[in-house]
Amino acid sequence: MKPDALGFFYPEVDKEKCVDCGLCEKVCAFNDHYDTSFNFDKPLAYATRHKDMNEVETSRSGAAFIAISDYILEQGGVVYGAGYKDHFRVVHKRAVTKAERDEFKGSKYVQSDMNTVFRQIKKDLRDGLIVLFSGTPCQTSGLNSYVGKRLRTNLFLIDIVCHGVPGPYLWRDYLAYLEKKQGSPICWVNFRDKQKFGWAAHYETFKFVKGGVK
Repeated sequence: MKPDALGFFYPEVDKEKCVDCGLCEKVCAFNDHYDTSFNFDKPLAYATRHKDMNEVETSRSGAAFIAISDYILEQGGVVYGAGYKDHFRVVHKRAVTKAERDEFKGSKYVQSDMNTVFRQIKKDLRDGLIVLFSGTPCQTSGLNSYVGKRLRTNLFLIDIVCHGVPGPYLWRDYLAYLEKKQGSPICWVNFRDKQKFGWAAHYETFKFVKGGVK
């Protein structure tokens, strides 16, 4: 996977190693023949909110992800979601405890780096673990295709309502701009501060090492 000018990752095919099997095209979710055999004939719609208001206040929506992932972890399963690496670079990570999972709380409106997560998930499924994966619709459909029918029984997918994701380099440059303006490194990020602004507003909050909040 290679980044473009905005930091979006795209696959780069090594023509010398490619055998023209066509599998990458065959399983792509953007094709008309994408496998939808696991879909319901009609969607089942529910509205949910976590009973613990602290979970709701520290989540972006109703904290359904927390309730579902709690159940998966209590069954001895593993959870994958978006967290941070290095200096707030958004990446997908693996969690086996609720403390590790809590890093995934709160939407991160940047394309995440999947790295080797798909391979890790396939290994977990082959090892007999229950796996929960949360990501964008593109990511969940891609994982669904990659895993294949035989391993899907223990794979649970949660996708978010996605309006498109900003480029990772745009996010990187914006952080650098804020730090230069404030004269201090950023030490905490909240993409949509519900505790400060409530449900309706959509404001990012940043805290700085030398003090100050923006």
